[in-house]
Amino acid sequence: MEQLEVIKWLVGKLEEAEIKYFITGSIASTYYGIPRFTHVIDIVITIRKERPDDIVRLFIDDGYISKESILEACDSTGMFNFIHHKTGMKADFWIHKDDLFGQSCFERSKKVELSEGFSAVLASPEDIVLHKVYWSTLTPSERQIRDSRGIIAVQTFRLDLSYIKKWAGKLDIETEIKALFDDKALPNLN
Repeated sequence: MEQLEVIKWLVGKLEEAEIKYFITGSIASTYYGIPRFTHVIDIVITIRKERPDDIVRLFIDDGYISKESILEACDSTGMFNFIHHKTGMKADFWIHKDDLFGQSCFERSKKVELSEGFSAVLASPEDIVLHKVYWSTLTPSERQIRDSRGIIAVQTFRLDLSYIKKWAGKLDIETEIKALFDDKALPNLN
């Protein structure tokens, strides 16, 4: 319950400041796939490099955030984090770099109800699978693949396979995506 409260708080802050965002990572893969616990809340946001103080002001009174890490994220890594003092929960903020795939992810993201009376914007299940497989090619992770398998098992006939195929080609992960969909070890939910 503590994690949900932090997500509500983060989303409230972002929406109040009119910052475009979507939740991705394990929170989103749990929503669309097979639940698992995670300590990190991954959120993609749009911010301008010349306005890091806007983000710092949103969060500084309630946890650790660094203007320097925001600037570094804008220039290179694309990621900075916030640690909520009261709970110790961590949010990784990924900066949208205005690339074509990121634009597509924002266009396909949608507001969903995460709990009674609370909705937030989540990446699409297809984009989560693509991101997790892509990241797994950079830093091999069975957890990323397991999350992707869970989404495929739960969302099977609802996934836009032509979209996945298109972006798998553009992201150079066709072989990994094909192997994932051909995998006989997908969870059987029947």
